[in-house]
Amino acid sequence: MSETARLIGMLKASAAQRIPYAQPLDLNLLEDPAFISIKTGHTTYKGVTQAPNTFSEALHSIADGQPLPPPPNAPFGKEFLPRLDFVITTLNNHTVRTISKTKMAGRLPALSTSDLPSASPSEASATASPARGSAMLNSIFKSVRVPEFKYRWQFWAEKGQQQPPPKTSSTTAGAEEYANRPKPLGEQIISVKDFYQHFNNIPVESLKLRDSIHLFHLGVKPLWEDPRNTRGGAWYFRIGKEQASQFWHEICLLAVGDVLQGAVETKRASFNDDICGVSYSVRWNAVQIAIWTRDADNEAGKEKLLQTILEKLSPELEPKKDSYWYKAHKEHKGFAAPE
Repeated sequence: MSETARLIGMLKASAAQRIPYAQPLDLNLLEDPAFISIKTGHTTYKGVTQAPNTFSEALHSIADGQPLPPPPNAPFGKEFLPRLDFVITTLNNHTVRTISKTKMAGRLPALSTSDLPSASPSEASATASPARGSAMLNSIFKSVRVPEFKYRWQFWAEKGQQQPPPKTSSTTAGAEEYANRPKPLGEQIISVKDFYQHFNNIPVESLKLRDSIHLFHLGVKPLWEDPRNTRGGAWYFRIGKEQASQFWHEICLLAVGDVLQGAVETKRASFNDDICGVSYSVRWNAVQIAIWTRDADNEAGKEKLLQTILEKLSPELEPKKDSYWYKAHKEHKGFAAPE
């Protein structure tokens, strides 16, 4: 039964001449055998514990989808239609708005349609769903120019070894093997798109003991003896393995986003400081993450860099005071001074 028919049935079941919003409905005039009087004086009809006593309650029952009493068997009087028209007019002008603000507050409106023509082939093609997954990303990157980083970067992979390289400046087999250990991974990185295409495919959690992953400026090799690194050093952070991946992720973003670079930049004419790269190295019971700088003598830059790292990292990643230190490359036992 439609809502209109249910409402008319309720109106037919009442004997009131003009029904204000809260005027009682005289349902006692009904002598339908389906009604059963109970001790409380209310009426029970087909599972409804209480029939509506007022026009307001009847409309609330309609809104809640409850069954309403059927019309009486007796014929209607000559004044029925004028009373019905009055109530419907009142409903349109006032009652529906009142119910919407009170009983139905918080409900979402519903729109139902029927007998609508189907979409034409041209309309269907114009409203087709866009591509998903990689197809959608490729479409976006083709139509939108991705901003490029200030510097170009490259990932490197290094398989660890137990013994340090020979401490000699001559070109020996051992020194060559050490210098050739870092291998470039993928292509150069010039945007966030390139970064995540590489980063998301490097499972650092699967690295073995003493293996390393490096992210360095393009053209700089992750070796102490690289010409751009020989006068530099690094901040080292010893991080628990459960937090290492997130720590590494945030350090990489601070690097490619030039946040770290801004902390060490100088305006000296002879030798400026730079962030050369960052490293992730697996140790016995922790992970060592390093931020390489070009100038180990830039004391102000080193302190500002440390402060920037501690401020920019997520609070849960804040390292303990005894878990980080700075060390110049030339202070390592395996450092081989270039000729």
